[in-house]
Amino acid sequence: MGFWDAYFRSLKPLEVEEPIDVWVHRPPAYVLARLLLPTPVSPNAVTFGSIFAGFGAGGAIFSGHLPLAGALIFCSAVLDCCDGQLARLRKSSSVFGRMLDGVADSVVSAVIVGGGAWLVVHKYHDPLWLLLVTLVLALTTIVTGSFHTTMYDHFKNVFLRMTHPSYREGEDLSVAEARFKAHRPGMSLPMRFAWVIYFIFMRGQVDYAEKFDPTTERLLSENPEFNQRSADIYRKHAGGLMRLWRSLFGFGSLVFGLAVSIGFDVTEYYLLFRLVVLNAVFYGYLRPMQRKATQRALAEISSPA
Repeated sequence: MGFWDAYFRSLKPLEVEEPIDVWVHRPPAYVLARLLLPTPVSPNAVTFGSIFAGFGAGGAIFSGHLPLAGALIFCSAVLDCCDGQLARLRKSSSVFGRMLDGVADSVVSAVIVGGGAWLVVHKYHDPLWLLLVTLVLALTTIVTGSFHTTMYDHFKNVFLRMTHPSYREGEDLSVAEARFKAHRPGMSLPMRFAWVIYFIFMRGQVDYAEKFDPTTERLLSENPEFNQRSADIYRKHAGGLMRLWRSLFGFGSLVFGLAVSIGFDVTEYYLLFRLVVLNAVFYGYLRPMQRKATQRALAEISSPA
């Protein structure tokens, strides 16, 4: 099997993979995963490597070494892709590994997004009115940007659940809570901290998803098992929107944009792009169209075949 054939077999379905990951982050991640395959290095160790690279990028940002920060952000993204690919190559994917990966994404994004915002505020701090305006715009960009990646992750999981029987990304909040209670006795302090971050992310995702597209929960509850007819219907209505989700709003796109903009010290332009252009697409187009797609898919699935 050639390199690219084997590489594409290591990916999730391309319908949900971010293009920036497929063509930029995941090829070197795949090479690293193949090198690590015969070693005792675990996917979770690679995840921690992604976190350390993210913290290193934060340190480089605050010390003024911006090209190094950009390189470390890119390395963090590659390691973030590598852990899942290594797990799939070993056929050792686990719920805990996916939880740890989500926690790593949250921690790394907090460090590098916060660092990027600090660069912009530090650059535009005088006079006072400019500092205040910059702070408000930066905070708005951070908050809405978290909504972007959270909703991409949510609808990616919905799309996989509806259309791919062998993929089950994410877990329900009630299942996670039960899993936490079962493992809580004797749990270490770092693990409890990881669970706190995980629950903050999950509860935020559930709450915002209910506001963004209230019909999604009903669609999932009425289709608990994979069905080819339902899959075809959902793909027909939501497939085009998923292409837009994965192209612009995923974590890989966010990290790559920050790596480039921070490395070249033009972070303000990237944050402005996210604030104006991506929010216009997110709220003006994706939210109403996603609601319509879910409602239409549910209505067609519920109708007699």
